[in-house]
Formats: sequence, structure tokens, C-alpha cells
Amino acid sequence: MKRLVVVLAVAVIALGAFLGVRAYRRQATEPAAPAATAPANEGGGIKFLMEQQWAIRMKLARAVPSTLARQVTASGRIVPAAGFHAVVASPVSGLIDGGTLPRVGQRVGRGDTLAMVRQTPTAAESAQIAAGHAQLEIERARLDAERGRLAEAVKEAEVRRDHARTELDRARRLYEQKAFALRQVESAETDYRAAEAALAAAIAQRDALRDTRAPGRTANPSGTGYSVRAPIAGVVVRVAKGPGAQVAPGEPIVEVIDAQKVWLEVSVSERDLARLGRVTRATFTTPGAPDKEYTANLVDRGAVVNPQSRAITMVFEAANADGTLRSGQQANVRLDAEERAEALVVPLEAVLESEGKRFVYVLRSGEEFERRDVTVGDEYGDRIAILSGLKAGERVVTQGAYQLRQHELRPASPGAHSHET
Repeated sequence: MKRLVVVLAVAVIALGAFLGVRAYRRQATEPAAPAATAPANEGGGIKFLMEQQWAIRMKLARAVPSTLARQVTASGRIVPAAGFHAVVASPVSGLIDGGTLPRVGQRVGRGDTLAMVRQTPTAAESAQIAAGHAQLEIERARLDAERGRLAEAVKEAEVRRDHARTELDRARRLYEQKAFALRQVESAETDYRAAEAALAAAIAQRDALRDTRAPGRTANPSGTGYSVRAPIAGVVVRVAKGPGAQVAPGEPIVEVIDAQKVWLEVSVSERDLARLGRVTRATFTTPGAPDKEYTANLVDRGAVVNPQSRAITMVFEAANADGTLRSGQQANVRLDAEERAEALVVPLEAVLESEGKRFVYVLRSGEEFERRDVTVGDEYGDRIAILSGLKAGERVVTQGAYQLRQHELRPASPGAHSHET
């Protein structure tokens, strides 16, 4: 009996060893199950729970079909507007009296005394001064004639503006009576805007010369000195001389800028001129504030192509009441071309980029999203055109798109549904 028990025990041990060896061999020959990784999202959904959406304050926006103007981008530079910048110089040679010079950053009014120049002229200098006065009288007469010409130019520009306004009103009436096409109304509107811009440019040129005669530099009653006055109101940005310094005639003493209006000089490539047509406005940002957009109205279209850069310089005028635009700043400029295109528009923050591809996250259901590759077009401030990859009306993630991207790359454990905060 004991021998039978021993034999049975040995048989059981041998059978277990045999089955273990077979299981080991089968495990060694079968491929290992892949480790859990982030979903590749090849058409699949990305789960993102409601409490996760609330935690990041997720926002959505619809893809809206729009008719958009194609964009021409260019670089620009902020410069002082005509009549809003003055370099004040001494009319004679002499010494600057102490105690009269302003400081940099000081605001001065039109006609304020900026410097007193004390002169002790020799006979030769007296003769030169007399000749200078005569020349000034000639120059003053020339400026008077130029002022008259510019005044006539303003009147002509006003007549053209009034005529354009009449034609626009007529076109609108005929369009309402279905006697005019929409294209004719748009053409009349463009002519009116161009006429307004031309009038503004003519007025700016006239005003730039209007105040060149007074206040200026007037002789001191004692005959031994001159008071140098501010021709415009503004802020002192440079003081070139100090008290007691020697100055020559025409040598700069103080520079004043009134920054309430500035000009934007835009370099436009020759090949883009035909696309622009009758552009009358520019939209631009500065590197220091890329999220803040400014608009400027056309002053000059430019008439000369630079032979080296093959570009023209267009000039626009921008209001700058808060003084955030400063002379010399660079600008990134957008100009509307005449050509139009149909595209879907979404907020710019909805579009992400990875490895050279642009994509958005599209809402499938309440807690499911899909990553979708898209082809983008021009940017329009905080919006961007989508040329392909989306359908009208689809909702994309705006605020929270980056967090959703991180969740896609490193998802939580399957089935996790935590309410922790």
C-alpha cells in the first residue's frame, strides 16, 4: 500500500512538471502584449471628463463660414506725423543762457521759450544777419505762396470728396431700387473712402505749413539775444546743448514730438501692388504688444519703387492718444487685398502645432473629442481661416486646447473618474 502511494505521488509531481514546462514554452513563443501607451487617435476619440473640463474652464467655438479678404503682410515703422515733429535750432551764433533749457520728457506748449541765445555779433556777422533776414523774408514769401497752393488743393479735394459722397448716395438709392449692382455700390464706397483719404492728406500738408511762421524765433528787444520758441506743443525728446554752450546758426538745440498722431511707413513688395488695389487702411501690431491691434488710414500710396528692395513705401496715419506707439518702433502690418476667399473661421488659440502639422480638437459628444489635422490660411487678428479639415458648425476647443493635448499624450488610468479638486 505504501508503495502505491509513493508511485502515485511521483506521477502527480511528474505531471505538474510536464504541464509547467509546456506553459513556459508557450509563453516564450507567444508575442508579449504591448504596454499601455497614449492613444494614437487614428480616428478614435479622446475621453475628457466633465469635471476635467470644468477644472480648466474649457471653452468651445463653432467653425463659421465667412467671405474673407486675402491678406498681404508687410513690415512697417512708426515715425512722427507731418507737423507733429520739430527740431528747434538757433537762428544765430551765440551762447545759450543758463536756466532756460527744458529737460527731456518735459511737456511744452506751442510758443513756450525753449532757450535764450545771447549774441555779440561782429560787423561781418551783422551783415550776415541782415542777409539772413532778407533770405528769411524771401523764404516767408515762398511759404505764403505754398500755403495758398495747398489751400487750393484742400478745396479741390473737398469738391472731389463731396462728389464721391453724392455718387455713393445715388448708387445706394439705385441699389435699393434694384437698378444698380452691389459691385457698383462697393466701387462707389471705395471711391468715397479714397477721396476722404486724399482730403485728409491735403489737410495734413496744409496744416504742416500753416504754423511755420509763428511762433518761431524772435529777436530780444535789447538786440543782444534771441528767444527760441516751440513751434508745436509736445514732449521734449532730445536736448542737444547745455547752458553756456556755443551754438552756430541752424544748429539744433531741442527736439519736440507731439505723439497724438503718428505715421506708419509700410514697405510693400512690388509684386503685391496689383493685389492691393485701392487699399485705404492698414492693421498692425508691434513686437512689444503682439496681442494689441491698431488701425491706420492711408495718407500716401507711394509713387517710387526702390531699385534695391523693389518695394514702395506706403504711409498711413494712426491715432495715438494714449502714447503707446513710439517713434522708431517696428510694426507687423496686414493689408486687405481685393481678392476674396470662402473659408471657415475659428479663434486663433484653437489651432495647435506639432512636428510641422496644424490641428484642432473637435467635440464629438459631451466627454469625447477628436484631434483633426487642418490646413490653415491667413490670420485675421485673433481669428484664423481654416481651408480644410473642418466642417461648418463643428465645435472646436479654444481655451483648454493645450491641456487637452497634454491629456492626450499622457492620459489618466482607464476608468478613472475622480472628483478630487
